[in-house]
Amino acid sequence: MHRPFGILAIAALSACDPVTAGPPSSSVAGTYVMTSVNGRGPASGSITLSPLGGAERRVRYRQSNGLSAELVARGTFQVRADRTVDLRLREDGGRAQYVWRPLARVDDSLFFLRYPDPADGPDIIETYERQ
Repeated sequence: MHRPFGILAIAALSACDPVTAGPPSSSVAGTYVMTSVNGRGPASGSITLSPLGGAERRVRYRQSNGLSAELVARGTFQVRADRTVDLRLREDGGRAQYVWRPLARVDDSLFFLRYPDPADGPDIIETYERQ
């Protein structure tokens, strides 16, 4: 069983420390497809990481009449030595002013996102598998 976020709490507390370069972006580049969600997260989605450090997240949420339109966030990523990922995304196809920085980690062929539930529920954890 993977425990992707044990180190993330420490990483979040030491956010003032300089980023220690991890594996090159090209080693984790590819498309990752959502395999599971804990909490009230999206119903489906994917994350694409480019060899040059670009990132794109595409998700759909459940609605009473089916799935929502696809929501796209674009930005950048950098992998740290401990395999946590400094992910910076902007909603609305990259046009939003706010930069979303969820906790992220890459582990072999899996990519994990963790962020607070907007309705104060337990954290949402999304798991993606490399295709």
